[in-house]
Amino acid sequence: MVASNSRFSYSDCYQLMDQAIADAKGIRIKFATQEEAWHFRIRLHTARRIDRTDNMETYPLGNPMHGRSAYDPLTMRIRERADGLWLQLEKVDAREFEVTSLTDDEPQPDLPLKPPPTPRNVVNRILEVRTLKRRI
Repeated sequence: MVASNSRFSYSDCYQLMDQAIADAKGIRIKFATQEEAWHFRIRLHTARRIDRTDNMETYPLGNPMHGRSAYDPLTMRIRERADGLWLQLEKVDAREFEVTSLTDDEPQPDLPLKPPPTPRNVVNRILEVRTLKRRI
């Protein structure tokens, strides 16, 4: 099924992104399943893309909003917490980082990075594919 390109199809998304922009750090939305959270996150990204496209027509070339969206400062992350599965709309400028200069830094050996955990559904999909190959 093809997603709609109409701004009116995403009014719920724009309402929630407006709330996230108005908040100091952002908002979070609770979902029953990871699939629902993924689907809604895709809808949010689609709504933001539509806003960028509309702004290309609304604002002339050279305007800071030409091809950009007011919702670009938001990141959407799915987080599993003890109280449920949440989709967080976080403002990028609300993040705090510890930053130091490398100029005065004393050399220290780099530690090997741990690989990121593999998402469960990717592992399950790999196991399904392996099982199918064996049956053939």
